[in-house]
Amino acid sequence: MLTRHAANPLISPKDVKPSRLDWNVIGTFNAGACTYKDEILLLLRVAERPISSDENIILCPYFVDGELVIDRVRKGDPDYFTDDPRLVQHRKTGLLRLTSISHLRLARSTDGVHFTVDEQPWLSATDPFEA
Repeated sequence: MLTRHAANPLISPKDVKPSRLDWNVIGTFNAGACTYKDEILLLLRVAERPISSDENIILCPYFVDGELVIDRVRKGDPDYFTDDPRLVQHRKTGLLRLTSISHLRLARSTDGVHFTVDEQPWLSATDPFEA
């Protein structure tokens, strides 16, 4: 029988530095683990979103040809569904935009409990279907 470690979660959003200064980390999850030499490695999914300077504007990041693009949608815009904080959806076309993007980040430990998370993504999206 497996039991969770008392220190869980081992890595939470507060433990991970955002990849950009004007973003915040909102999730750390789906880690894959392995051992390599004397280290325990975790490859974890990190979700982050841009910080909006206007609480009435929803920012929707995505990638086009490897370049970051951010759509801006006003909360309550009649052309969009904006009630779900994870996404916006155009009412007529059905186009969906997430309010966050994810990338993979490498974390290392020698004891399997205390991890150091790399400051930059290990693998990032380059198109709208990967983020």
